[in-house]
Amino acid sequence: MHKNICLKVEYLGTNYYGFQLQDKTGKREITVQEVLEKAIKKLFKQKIRIAYASRTDRGVHAKGQVVNFKVSTVIPLRNIKKALNTFLPPDIRVKKVKIVKDDFHARFKAKSKIYRYIILNKPEPTVFQSNFSWHIAKPLDIPKMLRISKKIKGIKDFSIFAKEASAYETCIRHLMDISIKKTGSFVNIDLEASGFLRNMARNITAFLVKVGRKDISVKEALLILNKKKPYSNKPAPAHGLCLVRVKY
Repeated sequence: MHKNICLKVEYLGTNYYGFQLQDKTGKREITVQEVLEKAIKKLFKQKIRIAYASRTDRGVHAKGQVVNFKVSTVIPLRNIKKALNTFLPPDIRVKKVKIVKDDFHARFKAKSKIYRYIILNKPEPTVFQSNFSWHIAKPLDIPKMLRISKKIKGIKDFSIFAKEASAYETCIRHLMDISIKKTGSFVNIDLEASGFLRNMARNITAFLVKVGRKDISVKEALLILNKKKPYSNKPAPAHGLCLVRVKY
């Protein structure tokens, strides 16, 4: 029976060269997509190319990546989940399996994506969070970060926060929301957008951190956002970022 199968997947990006398959001659980097497609091929005995909601970069994690693929099968959904998790390594897990409409596409049907960046903001780092957060020893001024975050939101040109902005036809995106919350020593920055440019979430995070550390003043930040002052972006480390949810 022909089915369009949708998977919700979580993974640790530490050991992978991002999610998307790499096409680099002479290099051999393993990606999450490659490992997932091998498990799918092992189960269904055929090569299947998956569609995915978001291309996460090298070292970025995911709690809510969504993929889909079409296949003719009579295998029950619960057995698909169990079998795939048997074939997958411990750092990639299928959390949910469901049948979706034939026209569903994990990327093109997505209304928004939510990324979370985790910062450990205290004098000393901890080895237990080294792969999942960016350690910043200097106290962050959260109110100033919040003030600037409100100026970043909206439908606008995000080229200053993109990697290789010239590669895009347009850098206009809708950044629907940014929330910054401090709990104990952790600062969570959540960004929700209709779509993200490459490194956009990490570059926005790095910019907000510069404001929070007072490396740049609020006045300077506003000039940069209004393109009245030059700015050279450098993204926050990949390991602090996680794709939390894709909304449909």
